[in-house]
Amino acid sequence: MAANEHKNLTDINRHNPKGFENAVNDTTLSKSAGTSPTGTDGNLVWQDKSLMGATNYKMQGYTTGIANYKYGEDIADTKSPFEMAVDYGNSDVASGSLVPTNLFRIGQGCVIPEIANVVSISGWITSNNETVTTIAICKVTPVEDDLSNVVPVVIDEIAVTGLGSNAKLARVNETTITASQLAAGDIIFPMIKETGGTGSTIYINLSIQTTTF
Repeated sequence: MAANEHKNLTDINRHNPKGFENAVNDTTLSKSAGTSPTGTDGNLVWQDKSLMGATNYKMQGYTTGIANYKYGEDIADTKSPFEMAVDYGNSDVASGSLVPTNLFRIGQGCVIPEIANVVSISGWITSNNETVTTIAICKVTPVEDDLSNVVPVVIDEIAVTGLGSNAKLARVNETTITASQLAAGDIIFPMIKETGGTGSTIYINLSIQTTTF
């Protein structure tokens, strides 16, 4: 019986993976996203090779910290895309909303071209005070030909304590993502707030990594 174990079979006697015969050429076997990046309920799928791999979205900017979230200036502003000076009006992302013109013109907004998952948020921040800076990486799903306000969804919130100097970098390295799934056409962008709103000068330089599975 031992001679018939899979490990002992010669190549000619091994079968192809499930679904191989009907898979389109130039595809690779993978597992779909399922309910979360850390789950195990994804399905076996044959996926076009052109969609495999990771994509990184750069988000860099600066702000003066307040208790409410701030987001990036309109692209028509001379300090766009780096200045984050627009007051969201809330310290809780879910309690506010954006009109389509605002969400579309955020200088740091990145359009996601395909269904994807955020797998990591990595980078650095500086603050000239030792207060807590919270970065919210958000997404909005625009609706074509619709004037209604859109409530952003928090992909993840990261709290970082400043080191009291803009010459001292504090690390951001987040791999446990709250709401990782992105749809084609989603716009992602950062917001920043400061505990106590003490008016610290805050800089961020982040990379948002996504994969298609």
